[in-house]
Amino acid sequence: MKSGFHPAWGLAFLSLFCVLAGYGRPVGAQPTSTEVLTPQNRLAIVRALAYEYATALQPLPASQKEKQAVAVDSKGQIDEEELRQLLTNHGAAVHPGEIIQITAIEFKRDYILLEINGGGKRGKKWWQRIQIQGGMAGSLPPPQSPGPPRPPAPESIRSGTGTWIKLSFPHLVPDMTPDEVKQMLAGVLDFSEPSPTQQWIDTIPEEFRQAIEEHRAMPGMNRKMVLAALGRPNHKVRETKNGVEHEDWIYGYPPLATFVTFVGDQVVEVKEFK
Repeated sequence: MKSGFHPAWGLAFLSLFCVLAGYGRPVGAQPTSTEVLTPQNRLAIVRALAYEYATALQPLPASQKEKQAVAVDSKGQIDEEELRQLLTNHGAAVHPGEIIQITAIEFKRDYILLEINGGGKRGKKWWQRIQIQGGMAGSLPPPQSPGPPRPPAPESIRSGTGTWIKLSFPHLVPDMTPDEVKQMLAGVLDFSEPSPTQQWIDTIPEEFRQAIEEHRAMPGMNRKMVLAALGRPNHKVRETKNGVEHEDWIYGYPPLATFVTFVGDQVVEVKEFK
C-alpha cells in the first residue's frame, strides 16, 4: 500500500485551519483592527446623535430593562415577533409619529445601545441625568462633573415612558459614520426633519455656526455652543486665578488634548496639543 500525503488532504486541513482561526466564522467575516469602530468615529456618533430628536416610525415598548430593548440588526431589520411580544407584555411608551429624544448612548463589544426618552428606569427624571456612556476599549469615560443644565424637552416627550433600541452586529461593532448609523435605524427612527438643535444652530452668528460644523471651539462661544461642537468633555477642572474662577473642559488625553477655558459662561481661551 502506497503511503503519502494526498494534495486533497492538504486542502481539507487548510480549510479546517481557516475555520478554526476565524472561530467558526466564514473567512474574512471577522473585522480586522482597521474595521473596528475607531475612537474618532465613536465621538462623531456621540456628537451627531446624543440629545438628538427623531420621529418614531414604529411603536416602541415601555420596557423596564435594557435587555428588553427593541432589536435592530446591522441591516436595519427589526425582530418584529420580539417587538410584538414586548408591546404585548409592557404596552407602548412611544407611538408612530411621536417625537423622541436619544438621551444616552452606550457602546458595547457587538452592539450600540440607544436610550430613548430616558429609558424605562425609575428614580430621577431622565432630563436630570442625561449622560453618554462608553463600554468599549478606548471609549470616552463619563465626565467627572455634571455639565450645564440643558433646556427641558418638549412636554410630549417628558410625559412619556422611555425605552431602548439595540443596534446589534454579528461580531464587533464595525467602523462607521453617524450617517451610516442613522441609515441602520431608518426603519425605526426618522431623522430627516430639522431637529430643535439644528434650528437653534441656525440662529447663532455665522463664525460660531461654522466652528460648530467643523467641530472646534473658539473664544466667545458659550457652553451650549461648545457642547454642540465638541460634545461633553472627558474631564473638567476648576481653579481661581487672580480672584477669577476659571473652568477648563478637557477633551482627549495628553499628548493629544484640547483645553477649552471658560470664565463664567464664555470661552476665553482654547489650547490644542497635537
